[in-house]
Formats: sequence, C-alpha cells, structure tokens
Amino acid sequence: METTVGDGMKTPVPAYQNQDIRHLLVHIADCYLYWLAYMALEQTVEWLREQDYNNMADMRRLYIKMDDWMAVFLNHFKNSMDVSIDNSRFREDKATASPLMVFTHVATHEFHHKGQIMSMCRQLGDTPPETDVYKAFY
Repeated sequence: METTVGDGMKTPVPAYQNQDIRHLLVHIADCYLYWLAYMALEQTVEWLREQDYNNMADMRRLYIKMDDWMAVFLNHFKNSMDVSIDNSRFREDKATASPLMVFTHVATHEFHHKGQIMSMCRQLGDTPPETDVYKAFY
C-alpha cells in the first residue's frame, strides 16, 4: 500500500465524507485498543491521536502495538473465550460480552473498513495491494 498510496493516505475521499485512509487505519487501531485493552483487559490506555500517524512507517509501528495487545488478550483469555466480561466499564443497560464476542467484533470491524480502504485506493486512482491471504498459497 505504501508504494501505491504514499502521501495519498491523507487525501480526503469525497465518497467517504472527506475522510482519508489514515483516518480509517487509526480508527481500526483505536477499536482494537478500546475493546481489547480498555474493555476486556481493563487496562489504562493512551488514546490514539490521528495526527501522530503520518506515513506507513508510523502505521506499521501502530499495528505492531495492536498485535501486541491482541497477543496479551488471547493469552489472557486462552482458556476462557466464553466467559462473561463483566466490568464497571460496560454500561449497566447493555449486555456483557464474552472474549469471543469481543474478538469477533474487532476482527469483523477491521475487515469492514479494509474493504472501504480498498475502495478509497481505487477512488484515488491507485491499485490497492493484494490483501487476500489465499493468494499466498498458490
């Protein structure tokens, strides 16, 4: 993506309410941070600031941090993916969630936005990178 999009990651895309690719990439990471670290693991976190991520090297570092949070989450809940996460951060009027539900939510959320990012690349006149893992096996 960095070779095709480059500085275009901060180019507003009208069809997406003038949001840019950077916005979606930070938003995805923020979702991981919120659900895995803050809600499920009840950790104090420093919220992301979009302006701190200006190129693909910054994004790569950000996603390495999110991979680390995912590893901590999976290790913490490795034998209890169906327990109820019941903490004071969940609103009382909302049902509690299991670690499996949290994992499923963040993964499907990322894939939803991944499709939008591919569309944004095309609208910016760039060919999006190949993202389907099955191609690695052929």
